[in-house]
Amino acid sequence: MTTAKQKLAEANGRLMNLFKADQKTMLAFKSLSDSAVREGNVSTAMKELIAVAIAAARGCDDCIVYHVEEAKKHGADRETLLEVIAVTIEMSGGPGAVYAAKALDAFDNL
Repeated sequence: MTTAKQKLAEANGRLMNLFKADQKTMLAFKSLSDSAVREGNVSTAMKELIAVAIAAARGCDDCIVYHVEEAKKHGADRETLLEVIAVTIEMSGGPGAVYAAKALDAFDNL
């Protein structure tokens, strides 16, 4: 079974390959990402948890592990993640529950 850390490393590797292939687009995307999660009225940790919720609702495994790691880096705790993914499940039903479970697994294993 692939661990969350391995999944994250694989996702980052794919993104690095894309960056090497198209630096202009990826630098613009990074600028957008950095701006979106900057500290403000909503903390960076909460913004990253919102990204986890959207990733779970959309079914993006790579996005889940990336944003879980970022949320943890910025001080998000497990209890807050659980509250946020509860909303994911409410808004996206069964598929959201499956990916929300992946988010919790990533949090516990990163």
